[in-house]
Amino acid sequence: MSALHRSLRSTLVAGIGITSLALLTACSPPDTGNGRGGEGDGGSTRLTVAETTAPSTLDPQRSGLFADRFAWQLSYECLMSTTAEGEVKPGLATEYTLSDDRTEYTFTLREGVTFHNGDSLDADDVVYSFERLSESPDRFDTELFPTLSHVEKVDDMNVKFVLDSPDAGFVNNMGNPLVWGCSIMSASSADDNLATQMIGTGPWAQTAYEPETSLTFERNDEYWGEKTKAEELSLLYIPNMGTQVSNLKAGNVDIIFPDQGSVEELKGDGFTVDNVHTDSTIFLQINNTKAPFDDERVLKAMALAFDRQELADQAYGGAAQPSGYLPPSLAWAPKVSDLPNHTQDSERAKELLAEAGHADGLDLSLIYINGYDPGTNDLLAIMQKQLGDAGFNVTLEPLEAAVWSATRGDLGVYELSWNAQSYYANPYQYVAPVPGRQGEVPASLQTLIDEAWNAASEEEYQSALSAVATHEAEIVYPTITLLARDMFVAYEAGVQGIDIPSSQSRTFLSQVTK
Repeated sequence: MSALHRSLRSTLVAGIGITSLALLTACSPPDTGNGRGGEGDGGSTRLTVAETTAPSTLDPQRSGLFADRFAWQLSYECLMSTTAEGEVKPGLATEYTLSDDRTEYTFTLREGVTFHNGDSLDADDVVYSFERLSESPDRFDTELFPTLSHVEKVDDMNVKFVLDSPDAGFVNNMGNPLVWGCSIMSASSADDNLATQMIGTGPWAQTAYEPETSLTFERNDEYWGEKTKAEELSLLYIPNMGTQVSNLKAGNVDIIFPDQGSVEELKGDGFTVDNVHTDSTIFLQINNTKAPFDDERVLKAMALAFDRQELADQAYGGAAQPSGYLPPSLAWAPKVSDLPNHTQDSERAKELLAEAGHADGLDLSLIYINGYDPGTNDLLAIMQKQLGDAGFNVTLEPLEAAVWSATRGDLGVYELSWNAQSYYANPYQYVAPVPGRQGEVPASLQTLIDEAWNAASEEEYQSALSAVATHEAEIVYPTITLLARDMFVAYEAGVQGIDIPSSQSRTFLSQVTK
């Protein structure tokens, strides 16, 4: 892999961070109507779901916002798919072959697949989709497929992806369960307004859309796979959680995704509330381009300050898990307890600080987004205390989101920064260095990253990424990952088939019934 590709990939990954979790401006609650199936609709089953954040666009190639993907994945699909356990399996392609030098992937398309506009899927649609992706304003193609050279049609049902150099995570991103960057679009839809009308191949076909208010689907009877259990699906965008709870209690919606503050109330009223472990992680960014963070002893002392279990128990209402660089939902990832510098040892931290010339402690500032959510405020307070017990006198500096983002990018100013990241289909992105936030990638780490990129199998790739994560824990670079967040789903009696994967994908809705 060339230095150019390493730099390009790392730089673009750096831009994901918290931006992928950004929430849109709240809108007024919609008139919810009645979500109970079988009432006034000739006995058909209608499923009604409340979401907090309305999509900024329905075009899967024109946004990087995490919440937008919850709508896209109901209509669009990729050549591959990913199970709840993280296994990549056939999707719109039934199989692929890989060249000996691991730079050419040839996918065989599934026969009999049609788009919601009636067109049949063929290689022209795949080529069109990736050519269009390369025209996205933020160049998501280079973020997700950094070594991709071009896509070419072999014949009507076979298409070849040519890479400049091997990328063992390529197939992971081709099977993103949130369909970000890999959505296959109809070539004939080029003149349609895809910001408001989705034309995919998925189990749900869009029937109506009221921006900021609602999105409605019906069962795609021509779907190539398992049909949806419900005949209709309505998404209602209700930014106020209290309003969502009230509508669930009134029977106007069947499912909501409540915050921690609403959980006990809903349980007390007899609703089922499931706690779902996710792959969204919280971490501490450290500016090691400036003193004293250019001293490995200071970095190790900081890592040893944290008791992740205490953070998980006391922040976010206990809706979190201790995490290393790779989230714990990845069964193959190193256990947090086995990672270097991941077990709290405040006394050893003080000794390291003294060895580094800071026997009297070290004054630092930590920036974060003001009012991001109450759980984050709790987390920062506990982090401040734990760091204080290890000899770090930390001042918390709340900033507005735009100021926080700009400050975090100024290596001459910021010292420490709270940050969060959402699900990544390619686990490399959890451990990827982030130029512009930290200093140069250590040679020892780059060697391990190169080995991961050149892995010849999924097992080899996972093993190589585990080695990367372990080495990052040893040298405390590029961040200190602390927790993986949980999410909740609440639903009324009679709703069945709720099974949310750690990616938080909403594709499970196709198998929900009541």
